[in-house]
Amino acid sequence: MALTQSIDSFATQPLNEPHVQRNNVIPFPATRVRLQVTLPHRSYELPGTQLRVLLHSPLGVYVVSTEAVRQEIRVQLDIAPDDLDFTLHTLISTLPAATIGPLKRRSAAAKAR
Repeated sequence: MALTQSIDSFATQPLNEPHVQRNNVIPFPATRVRLQVTLPHRSYELPGTQLRVLLHSPLGVYVVSTEAVRQEIRVQLDIAPDDLDFTLHTLISTLPAATIGPLKRRSAAAKAR
């Protein structure tokens, strides 16, 4: 089945007529999730070495907060759900000693604070 369209429908509108937008798509903000990662401090490393590695990796753009607690550093990553596979793969290959924590919606993570 072929669709046909008249050339008249491609005619330009006069400038004095207002442009009517016939778009019924409502954009929704992309959902984001927070992933908590814990970087342990090793006695044979300089403090912050693993954090430095994380920040200089491709995952550095996802870091939204860091917190030093006792002998570990807690890092919050803000990612899109579609990037979860890439994030976990890169995290495991870059920092195998890191502990991957819970995954939470960004709005739920903001309310928990």
